[in-house]
Amino acid sequence: MAQRHERFSLHAVTFDGVSMPGATVDCWHDASGRPQWQARVLTRARPTIDEGELSGQTADGHLLKGHVRVVDDQVGAGSRRETIVVFHGTGVLHGR
Repeated sequence: MAQRHERFSLHAVTFDGVSMPGATVDCWHDASGRPQWQARVLTRARPTIDEGELSGQTADGHLLKGHVRVVDDQVGAGSRRETIVVFHGTGVLHGR
């Protein structure tokens, strides 16, 4: 069971140095007490790599960053073809 869950948004997001739209981030501790986090981004183009550093700023201006992997992507229907990209990070989200 997840413990200590919190959700917040990030602005000025980059993934491996490439600018992306804002992200929604969930942070929690798994059943073994290890910190985990996940970021979801709605974008027009899926990143070309599957692993790298994700960074962004919180609403109060704190810079957060951490190593992530792309664990899912879902392309939407319609003319805009937006994609939800899900990134997963383990360990500390630096800057928190």
